[in-house]
Amino acid sequence: MKGLGTLARRIAPAVMLAVCLTGGAAMAQDDFYAGKTIRILVGFAPGGGYDLYGRIASEFLPNYIPGKPDVIVENMPGAGGRTAAQYLYAIAPQDGTAIGVMVQSIAVDSLIGEVQLDAAKFQAIGRFTSNYEFGVSWHEAEAQSFADAQQVPVTFASTGAGSASSFVPAMLNDIAGTQFQVIQGYTSGLELALEQGEADAMMIGLPILRAGRQDWLNEGKINFLWQLANQPHPDYPDVPAVGQLGESELEKTMLQLVADASDVGRSLFAPPNVPRERIEILQRAFDAMVNDPEFIRVAAERNMELDPATGEALQAIIDRQMSAGDDVVDLARSYISAR
Repeated sequence: MKGLGTLARRIAPAVMLAVCLTGGAAMAQDDFYAGKTIRILVGFAPGGGYDLYGRIASEFLPNYIPGKPDVIVENMPGAGGRTAAQYLYAIAPQDGTAIGVMVQSIAVDSLIGEVQLDAAKFQAIGRFTSNYEFGVSWHEAEAQSFADAQQVPVTFASTGAGSASSFVPAMLNDIAGTQFQVIQGYTSGLELALEQGEADAMMIGLPILRAGRQDWLNEGKINFLWQLANQPHPDYPDVPAVGQLGESELEKTMLQLVADASDVGRSLFAPPNVPRERIEILQRAFDAMVNDPEFIRVAAERNMELDPATGEALQAIIDRQMSAGDDVVDLARSYISAR
């Protein structure tokens, strides 16, 4: 018994020291953000769908981060969101003070070499919402449905080469027999092109429709031709989902890969080398934010879609995309890189 008592006296100080060190490390992490500023990088101009979610995060996220740092949005438009992604990956601080609302196609962009990075190395913080993007035609256009688009030519306004508004119609032409005639170069004014009859159709996200073009929905000014998703949106069950099209297994898998971007949607990511304990702080803060009734109320007030997912669930989506086979990636590249 005397030996055990001596051993206990020797161990106790070491245990206490370990507890103190562990507690001290946790407190150090909790204090890290005090007095600091977190930048949320958005790879698109102010006012768009990605920007809206970055802005609302800048308002609410500080409330749930120990130390209550300032959170600001920094717009870094270029290359369809890829400039900001590349910056976040390789140049931004890797200490948890720079995060980004990532372009939803980041995994596919990484796989086909549109960006020089490994998307699987980004660290997912959480998803605000999935993002269903629709091919829509103007109510006066000849093509009122997907079946119509297989029968008559449809001029399709696109932002430019490499964008989904360019390569998705091309995929559908080859795989589903549609007759989209893509007109590139609309850096802005896509909606105006439809309203003025310059084009029959365009691609637009549901969050943007509901937040900024509710009149189109209320007044029946557009028709839904297809949706870039693997499963139809609950509100539009009869609109063909791109991920459910294709004849061969290769075509189907490739379309599913491209459509998987809708599951990434509007999401926050951190750079690859941010310490894990800080990622967990940001993930906990994000989860608390999207479950806050006041956040939900404000988002609804702004007509913003919410379909949140945890960082862990979001990471699994990215990992699933990054596991695509070479034949699938090569087929996707043949469309995306050429257009």
